[in-house]
Amino acid sequence: MFSSEHLSVMLVIMALTVGLPLLIKKIVYEKTTQTIAVSMGIFLLFIKISEPFVRGDLQNWQNELPLHLCDLAAILTGIMLINRSYFFYELTYFWGFGGALQAMITPSITNGFPHIDFFYYFIGHGLIIIGVIYATVLFKYRPVVKSMWRAFVTLGFYAALVAPINWILGTNYMYLFGKPKVRSLYDYLGPWPWYLLSLIPVALFFFFLYYSPFWIADLVRKRRQNPT
Repeated sequence: MFSSEHLSVMLVIMALTVGLPLLIKKIVYEKTTQTIAVSMGIFLLFIKISEPFVRGDLQNWQNELPLHLCDLAAILTGIMLINRSYFFYELTYFWGFGGALQAMITPSITNGFPHIDFFYYFIGHGLIIIGVIYATVLFKYRPVVKSMWRAFVTLGFYAALVAPINWILGTNYMYLFGKPKVRSLYDYLGPWPWYLLSLIPVALFFFFLYYSPFWIADLVRKRRQNPT
């Protein structure tokens, strides 16, 4: 964590997240914009489909299922880029920043650059963030207040589905049965199972934090329209 390789790849992803959508917006047409989005979505889906076969231990298949939140967020981001699903955008906007961003800051991999694990991990997580910002800038999508609550409630339903799978298979998807082995925000939320309750206000706080730029922009626009 925070090695030169880690910091370098974070800077690259940050540059692509900001620069790619703005560059495409200036130099390409609408049809080309959609072609790029579809290509990015297909590539992201390919990454997630091939990842268990390349990175995973298929003899230990129970732990290679795409059931972590970032796995689902990556799949939904890929589909969203292909078919422009606004509902999937709502989910991936909050799940992407809440899950993928945290995963990139505190990566849960043991093999660094130039191991294949390193590339799969950061490409998969980085494309979630890039894809969400791409849709925000080029599809002109944006979350609303209801988006935040839809993402939160859907997250709760998904956790309720994953919990019995963990119990049956003896796995720990979404870290419902134990904290990540690497340092993370979970370390400050108490022991299991109490940190699961602590995650509720933390998730709501971060969801509102990610929504706040749009909330502030709406307030500014209303004040300009009604300068009283």
